[in-house]
Amino acid sequence: MNQLELLSPAGDIDIFKAVVNAGADAVYFGGDLFGARAYAKNFSMDDASEAIKYAHLHDVKAYLTVNTLLKNPEIEDELYDYIKTYIENGIDAFIVQDFGVFNFIREFFPDTHIHVSTQASLCTEYGAKFFQDLGATRIVTARELSLSEISKIHEGCPDLEIEAFIHGALCVCYSGQCLMSSILGGRSGNRGRCAQPCRLPYEAYEDDKHINKKGSYILSPKDFCTIEYLPEMVDAGVMSFKIEGRMKQLSYAAGVVGVYRHYLDEYLYKGARNYSVKQEDITKLLDFGNRSGFTSLYLKNHNGPEMITFEAPGHTKAGLDFQAPAEKKIKLSCKVTALLGKEFLITFTDDNGNVGTSTSSIIEPAKNRAATREDIVKAISGLGNTYFAIDKLTIDFDDGIFLPVSVIKNARRAAIDDISRKLLHKGTATMLPYKRLDKINNSQGVPECFVTVLTLEQLNRVCKKNFVNSIAVPYQLFEVARKQFSGKVYIALPEVLRAEYTDKIVIDEGADGVIASSFDEIGYLSKMGYPVDKIILNHRLYTFNNRSINGFQDKGLYRTTIPYELSIKELRYRDNRASSGKLQTW
Repeated sequence: MNQLELLSPAGDIDIFKAVVNAGADAVYFGGDLFGARAYAKNFSMDDASEAIKYAHLHDVKAYLTVNTLLKNPEIEDELYDYIKTYIENGIDAFIVQDFGVFNFIREFFPDTHIHVSTQASLCTEYGAKFFQDLGATRIVTARELSLSEISKIHEGCPDLEIEAFIHGALCVCYSGQCLMSSILGGRSGNRGRCAQPCRLPYEAYEDDKHINKKGSYILSPKDFCTIEYLPEMVDAGVMSFKIEGRMKQLSYAAGVVGVYRHYLDEYLYKGARNYSVKQEDITKLLDFGNRSGFTSLYLKNHNGPEMITFEAPGHTKAGLDFQAPAEKKIKLSCKVTALLGKEFLITFTDDNGNVGTSTSSIIEPAKNRAATREDIVKAISGLGNTYFAIDKLTIDFDDGIFLPVSVIKNARRAAIDDISRKLLHKGTATMLPYKRLDKINNSQGVPECFVTVLTLEQLNRVCKKNFVNSIAVPYQLFEVARKQFSGKVYIALPEVLRAEYTDKIVIDEGADGVIASSFDEIGYLSKMGYPVDKIILNHRLYTFNNRSINGFQDKGLYRTTIPYELSIKELRYRDNRASSGKLQTW
C-alpha cells in the first residue's frame, strides 16, 4: 500500500498555502485553461509557480486539473505549451478527463503522471485496467461506488493508485455524464461551465397528479461526508482521500482538511479498532458548510430520498470563529563550525536528510573585539522570512576569532538557498517536440439510418419504417428484435457499467455488434475477447477532438458517435471520414 494521501482543493494561492499548513499531503487546483471550474478564480501561471514551490518545500504534491473536453483548435494550438510550462515548474501530475488529452500527454510528455478524473465515470476494474495499460498512474473512482466495488477495482489492479472523494458536493448524475446544463442552457459541465440546474426547484407529476411531497428541490443531493468510513476505505484500497470544493472559501477548505487530517492520523497511529469519530467534529464539519445535512455517498447504501435536500439547497454555514492555521515551518538541524584557521561552515539538515551547506573564508584571530557564541546564535537564528525554523543548533567554536555578523548572515542565506534548491529539485522530465495533426478533409460516405430503441413499443414502431438500416436494442430485447427487424441489429450496453451488471449482460453471437458507452465496457469487452471491429463507441465515449479518435483507433476501435455538444461548425474540424472502410461516424 502506498502512503495514504489527504488531497485538498485550492481556489487561489492563499487557500493553497492554508490547506498545506492545515495538513494536506497534496493539493489540486485549476490553471487559467481547461479546468472543470471555468467560472472560478483559478491560478495564473505566476500563482501556480509559487504554489508548486510552496508545496514542494513542505513535502507536499501539487496536481493540475486539465479535466474538461477539448476541441481540436484548443488541443492543437494551446495544450502543448500549457502542459510544458507546468512540467517545467515541477507539477506532480495532471488530472485528465479527455481521452485525447490523455494520449497527448502520453505522446509528448511520456514520463509525466496522469490521474484519470472522476469525469471518466470509472466504475469497474475493466475500465481501470484499460487506463493502467495505457500508462495512467492513478484513477479517481466514480462517486457512486460502494466499498465493495472499490475493493474489486483494487483487487483487479493492485498496482494502480485509487483516489476517492470523501467530502463535499454531490451531483445528481455521474460526473462526466450529465448533459442537463448543456442542453437546457448551453453551458457544458464537460467544459467546466455547469450552471447547476439540478439545484433549481422542479414540480413532479405522475398521471397529471402533483407528487412533490417533501419539497421542490428533487434533483439536489445533500453534500457528502465519509469521515466515519475512512478505515473501511483504506481496506478497500483507497490511497488518496479527496476533498471536493475548488470554489469554496479558505475557512471551509482549511477547516475540513484539519478535521480529516486529525482522523487520518488517528487511524494511522491507533488503527481501525480504536477509530471513533466524535460528534463534535461532525458538527464542526456541518458548520463549515452543508446542504441540508450530510449523506455518506453510496459506500454502503443505494441511492434513496434521504440523499436529496428537497428544500432550498443553500450552502449553510455557522458563525464559526475560524482561525487560519499557522504557517508550517520546515524544521532544520543546524551545525556551525567556526574554528581558527579553518573555513567558516554552516550545514542545515532537514528530517528527510536533505542537506544545505555554505562556506566562507578562513577564520583569522581577532585584533579587536572577538566574535562570541551569542553573536553566532543570533545571526544564525534569523530565519523569520523564510519557510524554515531551526530545531537544533550545534556550534563548534573557538574563542578569540574574527567573524563579522555580515559573514555569518551571508553564509546562512547561502546555506538556506542550497537546501531550498535540493527540496525543489524537479528531475528531468521527458518533453518531446510537438507535432501537429494534419488537417482533415472529410469525405461524404453513403448515409444510413441507425436507430436506438429502448422499449418494445419503440421497436414495433421502428420495424414499420423501411428507411431504417440498423437498430440497437438492450440485450433483453435482442431476440425479439432479431425476429422482427430485417436489417442489422446491435446490442446497446448500459450507459454505465457496474460490477453487478456484468453477470447479467448476454451478448448474442448473432448480433451484428455492440454499442459501448464507457471505458469500463471497452475493458470488459476486451477481457471477453470480443471482436473490436464489431464495437461502436456511443456518444458518451467523447470524441471532441481527433486525438481522442486516434487514441481509440490505436485500440482497433474505428466506429465512433458524434458527441451531442459539438456544433456543425465544430464538426468541420472533427475527423468524420467514412471512405476508408475503417473509420465510421454515427
